[in-house]
Amino acid sequence: MKKLILLALFAGIVFGANLKDNEFFKDTNSTCPIKFIDVFKYPDWIAVLEYKNGKKVLFSSAKQMFYYFYTSKPKEVVPLKKMYVTDYKTKELIEATEAFYVFGSNVVSFSGDDLIPFASYEDAKKFADDNSASRIFEFSKINKKLIDYLD
Repeated sequence: MKKLILLALFAGIVFGANLKDNEFFKDTNSTCPIKFIDVFKYPDWIAVLEYKNGKKVLFSSAKQMFYYFYTSKPKEVVPLKKMYVTDYKTKELIEATEAFYVFGSNVVSFSGDDLIPFASYEDAKKFADDNSASRIFEFSKINKKLIDYLD
């Protein structure tokens, strides 16, 4: 069991290092503005707000991104271009608006209870069934009240 945990940790570090070199993340601060950790330490959970001026803000999880989105007061008004979350199954960034979010499972992020994103409803459903989850939410159902509840 210890070997499996060490292997998973090693893979996360290696994957995180490779992801950090990705052109998408070039010239981007990798410290989560909510948890103050390097998001590449936990690459399976990365979430991103991308603004139309090219700026990207990285987060340690979907929950942290939504918290920031609902509570931050930007210094300047810049329209949001896209929101991304990491698909828990494929480990690839997907558009947050198209994701399905598993709520109330026995799997937690660095931040504790979180919303676990999936690109497909079928993957989310299988994960939810396998991990005692309460619900699956579409993007349109995520609101500040839900994020406050998770905190």
